[in-house]
Amino acid sequence: MVRNMAPTKRAAGILSLIVEDYVESAQPIGSKALVDRHDLNYSSATVRSEMAALENEGLITHPHTSAGRIPSSAGYRYYVGTLMGENRLSSQEQLTILHQFHQSAPDLNRLAALAASVLAHALQNVAIATTPHMDTVSLKQLQLVQLTEEQVLLVVVTGDASIRQKVLELPDIVDQEYLTYLARKLNERCAGQPLSAVLKERNYVHNPENKSLVTNLERTVISTVYELLSGEGLSPLTPPVVEGVREMLRQPEYGGSDQFLDALEAMEATRLQQAIPSVSLEDGNVMIVIGDESQNDPYGGMSFVLSRYGPSDATSGLLGVIGPTRLDYAETVAHVRYVRDILTNLLSDSYTEMLNA
Repeated sequence: MVRNMAPTKRAAGILSLIVEDYVESAQPIGSKALVDRHDLNYSSATVRSEMAALENEGLITHPHTSAGRIPSSAGYRYYVGTLMGENRLSSQEQLTILHQFHQSAPDLNRLAALAASVLAHALQNVAIATTPHMDTVSLKQLQLVQLTEEQVLLVVVTGDASIRQKVLELPDIVDQEYLTYLARKLNERCAGQPLSAVLKERNYVHNPENKSLVTNLERTVISTVYELLSGEGLSPLTPPVVEGVREMLRQPEYGGSDQFLDALEAMEATRLQQAIPSVSLEDGNVMIVIGDESQNDPYGGMSFVLSRYGPSDATSGLLGVIGPTRLDYAETVAHVRYVRDILTNLLSDSYTEMLNA
């Protein structure tokens, strides 16, 4: 019967060694091997007693008739939440990864694909990344550029850095100086605001009571901005970029034909899109979902390490690693955090350069 008690300090230390040895070897861990490998100051009998207590707590289990033990999902969770130290990538690892991103143009799709590729190669497991997406479209900036005496180009930049343009017929003859003034005026009222705020502004300029306060061109521009943003709408999330399937399937967990086929099916992008936990990820946090914590088949024997990236005031994408529960969690979290920070910084710089252009 499984109890709900925290392990003793010694038992917790043994659990930590079991997790780390099993992650490295993929072989059940026996008491004698544990004592010999780590030169422990207590006997195999003592270790066996502590392992029995850990098994009784549901933190380790034994596969089939093996004398060795492996961590359970609960054991991994206790390890991740209580015992795991915080890894940092070496300076050389950081430079190697950073160099790859600075060789790539700051295109959203390319960055997502590169992020997944970098993580898959480094961790030899599946990596996923989605392009940045906004749940609510917003106006980042608008510009007005005179083309002819009768036409003006309206440029609308959304919060996720998408650009929409439309040529407007001028209701009145104006010069570029006035267009620049009008753009600045409207940006002061609407820039950084969601679609609902632009709708409120449109209703204001079309209110007959405000007719004397608003020019025809101002009404035309605000109405067009709203139409362009409405066209953006709530675009559906695209399936994630998936890299590293081949690498993950080389793991010993997938040596059997059934396990191999189940894992292959699980890695389909559209299925992953549905299986990725839908809970909100706060900026700066990494979510770890271990084994049977996932409610979706066939992910019960897998773990997710996920984080959001992107400027907090603009938009975000999802980044993560998926593999068997026998993940090197500390190493995986360190890589996901570092790549996430690179993507966030690159996108922030890209938005700033674009808006200051």
